[in-house]
Amino acid sequence: MIYLIDDNQNNQRFENYNISFTDDDSYSECLQSIEKLKKGKNLSDISHLSFLENAVCILLHSTTEDYDQDIGFISGSRTNVLKIKELISADGEKIPLVMFSNSMGNQEYNFQSGTRYISSIKKNLFYENLLPFLDHYKNTGEIELRVIAGGKNFVSKDILAYATEILDSIKFKDNSEELRMSDLSNVLTSFRIFVKLSFPKLNINEFFSHLEDDLIKIYEFKKKINLITESFTKYGRNIHTWK
Repeated sequence: MIYLIDDNQNNQRFENYNISFTDDDSYSECLQSIEKLKKGKNLSDISHLSFLENAVCILLHSTTEDYDQDIGFISGSRTNVLKIKELISADGEKIPLVMFSNSMGNQEYNFQSGTRYISSIKKNLFYENLLPFLDHYKNTGEIELRVIAGGKNFVSKDILAYATEILDSIKFKDNSEELRMSDLSNVLTSFRIFVKLSFPKLNINEFFSHLEDDLIKIYEFKKKINLITESFTKYGRNIHTWK
């Protein structure tokens, strides 16, 4: 189960973001929304949070306040947030975790596949991307946090960033020159990731060996990079071969 923990005071999800699917059972088979978490008996008590230990992912509003049955939300008390972050999830090491709040700056996360922790993302962006994130999980069974950070076409955004970095590294090279691997030495990691995303079934070592043996012109290389980038932008995937 994916747990969405957000105090949702004053029904902000609907009033601010026009979202109801988190509460109308549309995704009840994979998502459980929780608005109130009582305060533990002491600082080390996490018994009331034990239900989270088998979660496949935790989506946590970082300013969620502890709740008391008699007085309501306890102003400034956020012990549950700290316990979930540090003990239950361990910053994504135990359970994938997303921390969201409009008080945060730009999203912070590892762009690589398999990332398990988004330490900062704006609340409005989080809710904008929550639905495609849930749809991706329903369709694949995979927790893909990059959908939360970048939307359903997150790969296209990553591809564009890598392509820009790769092309910038050779922008002063003459287009008629042959491309050598040494020309990409400063962006080799980014280029390898670009290739893996573009050709997931390709043997990466064979690809690089071929590129070293059969040299191509700089302008040809740029054309291939641009075609692949355009394909991701248009189709969400690469439809071209390298040859």
